[in-house]
Amino acid sequence: MKNELKTKIIYQVYVRNFSKEGTFKAVTKKLDYLKDELKVDIVYLLPINTIGSYGKKGDLGCPYSIKNYYEINSELGTLEDFKELINETHSKNMKLMIDIVFNHTSRDSEIVKNHPEWMYKNNEGKMANKVGDWSDVYDLDYSNPELIDYLVDVIKYYSDLGVDGYRFDVASLIPSSFYIKLKEMLDKYHPDTILLAESIHPNFATYTRSLGFNALSDAELYELGFDLLYTYNNFEYLKDYLIKKDSSYLDIYKVLLEYEEAYNPSSNLRIRGLENHDQPRLIEYTKNERLLHTLLALPVFMKGPMFIYNGLETKADHNLSLFTKDLMDDTIDTEWFNYVKKVINFKKEEFNLDVLTSSILPSKGNNIVIRNNFKDGSKMYGLFNLSSSLTSSIIKSEELEDGAYIDYLTNKVYVIENKSIKVKEPLYLFKAETIKKTEN
Repeated sequence: MKNELKTKIIYQVYVRNFSKEGTFKAVTKKLDYLKDELKVDIVYLLPINTIGSYGKKGDLGCPYSIKNYYEINSELGTLEDFKELINETHSKNMKLMIDIVFNHTSRDSEIVKNHPEWMYKNNEGKMANKVGDWSDVYDLDYSNPELIDYLVDVIKYYSDLGVDGYRFDVASLIPSSFYIKLKEMLDKYHPDTILLAESIHPNFATYTRSLGFNALSDAELYELGFDLLYTYNNFEYLKDYLIKKDSSYLDIYKVLLEYEEAYNPSSNLRIRGLENHDQPRLIEYTKNERLLHTLLALPVFMKGPMFIYNGLETKADHNLSLFTKDLMDDTIDTEWFNYVKKVINFKKEEFNLDVLTSSILPSKGNNIVIRNNFKDGSKMYGLFNLSSSLTSSIIKSEELEDGAYIDYLTNKVYVIENKSIKVKEPLYLFKAETIKKTEN
């Protein structure tokens, strides 16, 4: 299962703000667009369940404050509408994933009402959050075996409906006892289920542990059955570089990328994309078109499926509000849209199934050099100029091999000479005799 994911395109949909209607039916109508234009393999929906009212954020509430795991949020449609979306997705040879929020519930949830013993209590005996002080949620207490059985049954219910995978919110904060029981159920009834973990930022993990609570490591999440993890293990340093324009953060980011490749299980996969519902849009970092191309192309070159948050393909200029209606702009910037499709075409190439490692090569300056190593011994280089300049930069690495190469994205010939090359736009370089490119 994991290896097949290397060439997949995952498209994240915030149903409320994906269309004027904000419904499952509106998503169903867009499936042809997702399949034909963006070559999407997996449609992933933000939480679809009823939202609590107590401490509600904004006028519509946060979809991560769930009132009842078995109820569909009526603003999105009915259960039958959801089933229709599942069936239509499958009819187009795509899969459907949903967001699962099992760290906490809304403060007026069905569990709070009927099973208060399943909720976490603070030292005063009151329901609370273990970490953070979110006004609309209380945390669950996994010391109760009955809670674990209940939540595993929730997953079985949606899997029986046809849901193909799950993204677990703050997956690192959910204890291994749950995942062990979940894996037993999935292995028995739905062994092909795709599991994506929102593995948390390192500083959040250490902070959580400093308070006496556990936070699972990325390696533990893989061992517990997750197919895919976020890149939050290193993302903050790239983000700091883009915001603060301090190259020392980029140096740290490069080291952590190599660490990620070396010290996680060899079959590990990360989702490859910088945008999601919790992070800024690419254009919020820069208006420099060259750098925008680089920020899009950089993560996708590395081993793992491409991740698109709805609006990336239209160059959305702000992240959508989680708490109110904030309609996604679907105006097409043709040049940007075509570039996105070029990057998608690269990820879909069958040769990416044979990538063994994405190695970060030593280089100085505001750039990143990546070498994808394939099963047959061939190599492909990704060269990324992350300077804020509009011009080219010389990128040098002692591990670059001199010679003539073809850039996948433009089909132009480039020459690496004396271990260096001039780079403006991102380059995906291969030697014609080693990589067979599909004509698109």
